[in-house]
Amino acid sequence: MNPFLNFKSFWVYALLVTLLVPSLACTYKPAYLQKGKTAEVSERWRVERINPSTLSPEEKSVFETLGPPQYIRFFRKLSLDRDRVYAWVYTDPVRFISFIDGKKIDYVVVDDDPSPFNEYQRKTMFWAGITTIAAVGLGVLYYYFFVRE
Repeated sequence: MNPFLNFKSFWVYALLVTLLVPSLACTYKPAYLQKGKTAEVSERWRVERINPSTLSPEEKSVFETLGPPQYIRFFRKLSLDRDRVYAWVYTDPVRFISFIDGKKIDYVVVDDDPSPFNEYQRKTMFWAGITTIAAVGLGVLYYYFFVRE
C-alpha cells in the first residue's frame, strides 16, 4: 500500500501543512517596496527601491515631494479594526508620515503588536481552542474506553 495513502500518515501531513502554511503569510512588507532590507527594529525595512507605479495617489505625491523614505515601519492602528499602518520614516530632517490603506493620516494611535486581532478576539480564539481541544480529548477518551472493543 502506498504510504501517502495510509490514514495515519495522512494526518501527519495534514498537521504539517496546517502548521507551515500560515507561516508563509506572516510578512507585512508593503507591496510597493521592491527592494529593502530588514532593520534591527521589528517590522521595519530599510528602503532601497520603491515601485512608484503601485503607490496610491497620496503616497505618490509624498514620494514625488520628499523622495523615497529611508525606512518603512509597519504598525497596527490601536482600535477594534486594527488597520494596517505604514509609517514612512525620513531621517534628514526627521519626519514620520503615516498611511492607512494608501491614505495619508495626520494623526493615528498605533500599536507595536502586528497581530490583526484585538484583545477580545485573541481571548475568544484562546478559549475556543481550549474548548475544542477538550472536546476532542473527551471524544478520543470516550472512543478508547467505551466504544472500541
